[in-house]
Amino acid sequence: MISPLEVALRVRDHGAERGITTGEFLEELIVRRELAFNFTRYAPSYDTLESLPEWAKKTLRRHRRDRRPQLYSYEQFEAAATHDALWNAAQKELMLRGKIHGYYRMYWGKKTIEWSRTPEEALTVMLQLHERYALDACGPNTYAGVLWCFGLHDRPWPERPVFGQVRYMSLEGMHRKTDVSAYVGEIEILERSGRDPFRIK
Repeated sequence: MISPLEVALRVRDHGAERGITTGEFLEELIVRRELAFNFTRYAPSYDTLESLPEWAKKTLRRHRRDRRPQLYSYEQFEAAATHDALWNAAQKELMLRGKIHGYYRMYWGKKTIEWSRTPEEALTVMLQLHERYALDACGPNTYAGVLWCFGLHDRPWPERPVFGQVRYMSLEGMHRKTDVSAYVGEIEILERSGRDPFRIK
């Protein structure tokens, strides 16, 4: 076990020595981690949609009957058998590495909501997949990260189908902000070879 304080201090010093920006990493390590720990400590139902802010619960209820563009079963989600190569790659990373790259996990969660019959079903799918495959399955970061997809620790956004005012993420946006092809290719190599090019030896 390594103390997050030790990690933070070493990352800070490493960044200062080499002129590397570490703010984003430290924000996730400190701010996001503390939010997750406090959330699971004080929320009476940290693994349910009841723990969401009122605006998120209200908007999801209002849009729960909206037509979904696709619908998948738990088995299809688990098998990474959707129409979306990026979502499938994220699911495969979860199964192969026990985690999903942070930004792609957001997309993975948002699309699971979009392709499930109800928000409750989407939450069940995400938590069950984490419980089965994730290294941090029962940790505070899992619950806070999954529920962030439903509006936890976020704000209302412009209204749209299925999500209401909960933040939406699109494949087009992922292509603009990240190298989707490189990520999908990396997971394909990992799946095919069983060798992780980013594993520390």
